[in-house]
Amino acid sequence: MYKNHFCKFVLLILLIVACRQEISHSPLHFTGYEGNPILTPGEPGSWDELALIGPQVYWLDSLYYMFYQGMNQSVKMSVGLATSKNGIDFEKYEGNPILSPDGEGYDAWLVAGEILLHHDSIWTMYFGAGELIRYGPGQSIGRATADIITGPWIRDEKPVLKTGSIGEWDEGFIYPSSLVQLEDGTFRIYYTGGGDFQRELLTHTGIAVSSDGKNWIKYNNPETSQHPFAESDPVLPLGEKSEWDSYGSWSSFVYKNHEGYCMYYTGLIYKDGNQECSIGFAWSKDGIHWEKFQDNPIFGVEDDPYLTTIPERAIIEDSWLVFRDTICYMYYDYGVMVGKIGVATAVLEQAADH
Repeated sequence: MYKNHFCKFVLLILLIVACRQEISHSPLHFTGYEGNPILTPGEPGSWDELALIGPQVYWLDSLYYMFYQGMNQSVKMSVGLATSKNGIDFEKYEGNPILSPDGEGYDAWLVAGEILLHHDSIWTMYFGAGELIRYGPGQSIGRATADIITGPWIRDEKPVLKTGSIGEWDEGFIYPSSLVQLEDGTFRIYYTGGGDFQRELLTHTGIAVSSDGKNWIKYNNPETSQHPFAESDPVLPLGEKSEWDSYGSWSSFVYKNHEGYCMYYTGLIYKDGNQECSIGFAWSKDGIHWEKFQDNPIFGVEDDPYLTTIPERAIIEDSWLVFRDTICYMYYDYGVMVGKIGVATAVLEQAADH
């Protein structure tokens, strides 16, 4: 009798633990906003007349600050800003763009893919940078600082991180996706890298670490010593052939909670020559070794009400989460072909502590 009760007790404990793990290691359930899109390109001739992509939103002093990438007809990209009181209705900042290519050096033609850090009363922006006139991400990650979130932003003369050598997985382009500060005070940037952006090559998610926010070292697994992983290694494995993320992962939004790390990322596959992108979820104990959610992707084109009404070829990419009380906002864009920004929301079971 005692043995039977003990076995049932152990089984109950195992079930409780398993349920807790499933809940904490599972994604939120998002619903696309009926009023999408929430931000659209500017008037003809403006700096963001062609497309808006890559929204990244920060909550500060009762306002939502959305940083985004704007593109004009010459394919030049700059960083802009929009603000909102409710996280839905955004107004573009009168001083846009807040950071633009300066015509020379590593960021001569492209400034995009921005992430922010507020540390020691200073705002720091890490951004993707390119010096060549071409479509797609650049070859460097730059750094700029400001006293307040709206700027003015003063950029460093040299980039803080560059693409890998020829033959490496990130030889073609590199740009930052998100930033996490660890308990020991060090910083970790999750970045996207790949080969020739003009071709259908693989894109990966990598990591760089820093103790001061200025000098960064890419994560390198010593067990891999041959190209394309001789100098550094991506941390999120791609899906198997024909899976939804078999061609690439990028724009990984990562945050740390009391149990580990959560990641919402963009996955890519090509079908009949067309690019299909959706949002997936992964969990990690250490932020380096990741376990993907078995029912990925968790949010795609079919989940956004706006995309059912337009004829353009659209994708869902570049997710960015903001936790506010009992609601989580997930911002994303529809790709350059549509060039607009949307949002989805999820109800939290308890007040957010992220």
